[in-house]
Amino acid sequence: MEVFKVKIAAVIDNEEKIVPIVEGVEIRIYNTETSEYIDFPNPALELDEGRRGATLNFADSKGVTVFVAPPETFCELSYDKARKEQFKFYHLDSKVPFKQFAQKLVKGEIKLQETLPKPEIVPSN
Repeated sequence: MEVFKVKIAAVIDNEEKIVPIVEGVEIRIYNTETSEYIDFPNPALELDEGRRGATLNFADSKGVTVFVAPPETFCELSYDKARKEQFKFYHLDSKVPFKQFAQKLVKGEIKLQETLPKPEIVPSN
């Protein structure tokens, strides 16, 4: 099964685990066509509010169309914006190492989704 050729965003921590936007130190932009990635400082770390939205906007500015999303990645406002901007999602049940995610992606073990489970979207403040 061929992997959909896109740019994917994943927020990672110091151990390269994929985490919710507000927990990660870097945003990794992964190009599925070349299997290469570039890490950028997570814009959310510099803000007190609008953190998830700032990281989503940054990803959008880099041509990302898919976001990797463990539980609590998005709040209601940022999730609505992601849906409006027609982002797709790779939903994760928990925080996993980026390498493990990339391997599952190549093997076709992770499915692209249009929506995320409602209980995993946190309330907006």
